[in-house]
Amino acid sequence: MKHVLLAIDRSAPSWEATRLLVHMAPRLEAPVTVLSVVPENASREAGDKRRREYEAVRDLVDDVVKQFVATGVRAAGDVRSSKSKEVAQEILGAASRVHADLIVMGGRARGELTGLLLGSVSHQVAMHAGCPVVIVPAAAGSKVTPHRIVLVIDGEGDIERPLTATAELAHALKASVEVVCVSRTLGDDMEAPQTPPAANPDETALTSAAAALRKARVRVQSRMIENRHGFAPQIASEVMATGADMVVIAARAIGWVEGDIAAGAGEAVLRRIHRPVVIAPARRRSQSPR
Repeated sequence: MKHVLLAIDRSAPSWEATRLLVHMAPRLEAPVTVLSVVPENASREAGDKRRREYEAVRDLVDDVVKQFVATGVRAAGDVRSSKSKEVAQEILGAASRVHADLIVMGGRARGELTGLLLGSVSHQVAMHAGCPVVIVPAAAGSKVTPHRIVLVIDGEGDIERPLTATAELAHALKASVEVVCVSRTLGDDMEAPQTPPAANPDETALTSAAAALRKARVRVQSRMIENRHGFAPQIASEVMATGADMVVIAARAIGWVEGDIAAGAGEAVLRRIHRPVVIAPARRRSQSPR
C-alpha cells in the first residue's frame, strides 16, 4: 500500500475511523494524509463562525497527525472548504492528488433506499472512488481491532484489487479471512445467460480467491451461502454467525452493474452489523465478442 487518505470531521464515526487507522497504519507501512472538509455556509453573516470552525478543524487535523507521527507513521494534514453538496467530491479529489490506494472515513449508515435517495458523503465516496473505502460506524468502538474479515465476492467481477486490499488489511490487523459468495445475488437473474455455463463461475471465483489469499500467507476459509433474505441481511447474518468484525464487499458482489447499488448495500450492511465495512471496486470481466 502506497498512501492512505483519512477523511474526518468532528463526528463520532470519524473518531472511530481515526482509532482504527492509528492502529493499522504502522503495519500498512504507508504515509497518511488526514483530510477534513469544512462545509461552506451560504449565509454572509456567518463569516466569523466559519473562521472559528476552520480553526477548530485545523486543530483537530493537527492533533490526529500527531497521533500518527507518534506511532512512526509519516502523516500530513489538509483542511479544505467546499459547498455542502461537494464534500464527497473534495474527498475524491484529495484521494486523486495523493494517489491514495485506501480511503478511511466514518459513516452514518442510512440503509439501501435512504442512502440512494439522500446520498450520505460516505455513500458518494464509496460509489465513485477508484480504490477501496473503509467506512467505520460510530458503534465500532468495541471492534476497533478486527480479527476476522469476511470478503464478499461473486463470479462476475475481476477481484484482484479487492483481494489485494483484503490481504493487506488482514496482515495489518493480524486477521483471518472468510471468503463468501452469495448465490443468486439481487439482479443476477436479469443478467443470467440463456444457457448454463460449463462451470459455476461463483464457485470458481471462490476457489481462486481463497487460493490467492493463501498464497499471500493469509489464514483463510471459504464457502458459498444462499441468498435467502436479500444481500445485506444475508451478509449481516453471516457476520453475526461467524463472529467476523470487518466486511469487504467487492463492488460487483451485489449483482448490479453500477457502484451505486453496491455502496447502498454497504451502508445497509453497516447499519445492521455496526462494524467497519470496506467497499472495494471490482471491475466487471470483459465479455467475449458475439
